Amino acid sequence: MPVKEKYYCQKCGKTMDENQFFTYKNGKKTELCKKCLTLHIDNFDESTYLWLIQKMDLPYIPQEWNKIRDMLYEKDPDKVTSQSVFGRYLSKMKLTQWRDPETKRYYGWDDTEMLQAKYAEAAAQHEEEVRQREEEAREKFEAGEISEAEYKTLTNVETRYTNPVAPPPGSINAEIKDPYMSEDELVDIAADLTDQDKIDLAMKWGRLYKPAEWVELEKIYTEMKESFDIQDADSENTLILICKTNLKMNQALDIGDVDGFQKLSKVSESLRKSAKFTAAQNKDDKNDFVDSVGELVNMCEREGFIPRYATDIPQDKVDLTLKDMNEYLHKLVTQDLGFGQQIEDSLKKIQIQKEMNEAEAAAQGGHVELIDEDYAAFIEEMEAQKENDLDIQIENNTDLEEDDV
Repeated sequence: MPVKEKYYCQKCGKTMDENQFFTYKNGKKTELCKKCLTLHIDNFDESTYLWLIQKMDLPYIPQEWNKIRDMLYEKDPDKVTSQSVFGRYLSKMKLTQWRDPETKRYYGWDDTEMLQAKYAEAAAQHEEEVRQREEEAREKFEAGEISEAEYKTLTNVETRYTNPVAPPPGSINAEIKDPYMSEDELVDIAADLTDQDKIDLAMKWGRLYKPAEWVELEKIYTEMKESFDIQDADSENTLILICKTNLKMNQALDIGDVDGFQKLSKVSESLRKSAKFTAAQNKDDKNDFVDSVGELVNMCEREGFIPRYATDIPQDKVDLTLKDMNEYLHKLVTQDLGFGQQIEDSLKKIQIQKEMNEAEAAAQGGHVELIDEDYAAFIEEMEAQKENDLDIQIENNTDLEEDDV
């Protein structure tokens, strides 16, 4: 498959495939892309496209241009663009019928006058016949004698475009009264807003909204607040964005902007999912909690004991810490057999030391001040006691192991 060449548009600055550019007769591509080159063409105003036909060196045959234009408009007027008619005309002028039979040269802009003169006589007769037929169809349509479909069949697109006609009241084609309420009939929902209300709403939603739009935004906001538990500032800001997006989304749908509606709906969905503002999430949250006594009683009557909500373990971290300390102390006292002896020995040492201090104080007639040797002797005694306690503990553990065997 051959690789398509890339070309640069001097207007929009984009580099695109070769099929996005028209081709001159010499094989070169146009300086502008198709979209930019035909941007300001009005298919019913030849002054907007004659310069382009001359630039492409094509002959201008009005009858051929109108034939292509009318055919496209009859097929689907909403899909007709400035580019589509010109592109079809350019392609048609490359057919062999628009080539000089003697020189085999394709006709160009310089041949326009000759070709139009050639078609002039036949065109004049044809145009007169068309004019009479359309005038007759117009009179019948205005009188209500023929339907709109028959009128469109008997007239061409240019006539209906440049000289539109409406059926008279009372005819079979009379327009049905507008079923929608006019602006004057609508009740002003923002009429009760005070100046302070307007200031508050402008600060909350922005001043680029109409008062009626502020009321609509507040309605959406209130409904969302009632449906979801919103506590933090980030969720609050996301909710405001969702409300604005929903307002613009509804407005786009009302005016028939389907593309805009689809884009806004994707933005709304993304915002809802990021903040968990969805019906499914709301349902899951509600089903996961019992937020009233009535629901609790109903659940107990329906299911009886509910293991999911029953636990004997304290959930507070402080309670867990106290529980661990109690278990450790219980094991230390009941399972460590040498621990009781250690406590008794320590109490005896404290008592002996206390008696010695009192005796020395009595011998000296008052308070005894300790010196460095006293501290050293005390530390040595404590180290010796630790070794003794360790020996006792080892003996006790050995006895326990023998008993287990």
